[in-house]
Amino acid sequence: MLQYLVVKKMKNSTKKNYDIAVLGGGASGMMAAICAARVGASVVLLECNDSLGRKLLATGNGKCNFTNKYMKPACYFSQAPDFVETALGLFSEKDTVSFFRELGVLSTEREGYFYPRSQQAKTIRNALERELDRLNVAVLLSARVRDVKKDKDVFEIKYGDDVLEASKVIMAMGGKASDIKGSNGDGYYYATKMGHTLVPLVPALVQLHTNHPDMDQIAGVRCDSILSLYCNNQLLDTQRGELQLTKQGLSGIVTFQLSRMAAYGLQGGKNVDIKVDFLPEISEQRLEQWIEDSSVSGMTIGQTLLGMFHEKLVPLVLKTAKIYGDMSPKNLSKKQMSRLIQSIKAHEFQITDTHGFKNAQVTGGGISTKEINPKTMESLIIPGLYITGEIMDVDGICGGYNLQWAWTSGALAGKDAAKDSI
Repeated sequence: MLQYLVVKKMKNSTKKNYDIAVLGGGASGMMAAICAARVGASVVLLECNDSLGRKLLATGNGKCNFTNKYMKPACYFSQAPDFVETALGLFSEKDTVSFFRELGVLSTEREGYFYPRSQQAKTIRNALERELDRLNVAVLLSARVRDVKKDKDVFEIKYGDDVLEASKVIMAMGGKASDIKGSNGDGYYYATKMGHTLVPLVPALVQLHTNHPDMDQIAGVRCDSILSLYCNNQLLDTQRGELQLTKQGLSGIVTFQLSRMAAYGLQGGKNVDIKVDFLPEISEQRLEQWIEDSSVSGMTIGQTLLGMFHEKLVPLVLKTAKIYGDMSPKNLSKKQMSRLIQSIKAHEFQITDTHGFKNAQVTGGGISTKEINPKTMESLIIPGLYITGEIMDVDGICGGYNLQWAWTSGALAGKDAAKDSI
């Protein structure tokens, strides 16, 4: 019913001049529109899809992990790290939880992750839509922006076959990540056309491809692992978590956390490798002793390995170590034992590609934050232009951090853009 009301309002709207035009109906766009309208500005929200918050509905596997209790600037990537810290200090995760509580959303926390109590992402989306409707924000759906330009003190926005004007524009058009219609990077084009600098884009929080010859045999395995990322043999980062092995390569949150740096390494033409510790809870020395001790009970190497991890990994480990499974541990030479330990504790996967923007959760890179005011999100190049959300050179790790950035940047932009409308 709510969506019908929004669409009906759109079709009956004849107004062409607004205080603020918000371009993009995702998380940051809806937040910006609400915060601006609450101040008293007349606001129009343009969305290229036929509904709002399409990407929002897919977050957290449909449960919407909308923020995180442990909010630190170190959880974000940007060429200007202080930018994120300043912004989060003005609109934090506590502000986000309070904001949604005011909209009637009861939240629940699990290990620092905040979800709506309903465990449904549409609870968040519907609450935002209700508030947009209550504040009389004009919502234009299926309205793809074709051009944005500023003439003196007025912005002209072309969309479809129509045109509208606004005193200020909040660009919340999202990045290139996701296969949802509209996630095509149009915002980068319009922002750079108006003079902004683009930090090179890469898929982030995404699966990684490898040329390892045995992926078909180990696909489907999930295991607690430590992954270490190397670019040109230089260790860049280490993460621990559940690794998922697929036919293409490596997946799971532990992989996603490394994918941004891996993508930039590949983009720079570097050799990118990930070494996997399949048995992180046991040291190399203890593992070697365990293997040696297993010979007392008459077990073969293959039988010993089957007691350690997934059966699909056993042939992989043995093949890489160049050892036969029916050998007795006591017959292993020092070189064979060393190769076996390395195959278990530092199994190497050469990374050849990412799984692409369509499968990525966020975009790494974007409009340079050096050209944006961190307290207001206003452009330092074009007065009256605000830039929010994923289009900026800010992206976070898994765990609600990217949505928090959407709420923070949208709230700061909406409030500041509307201040002259009071």
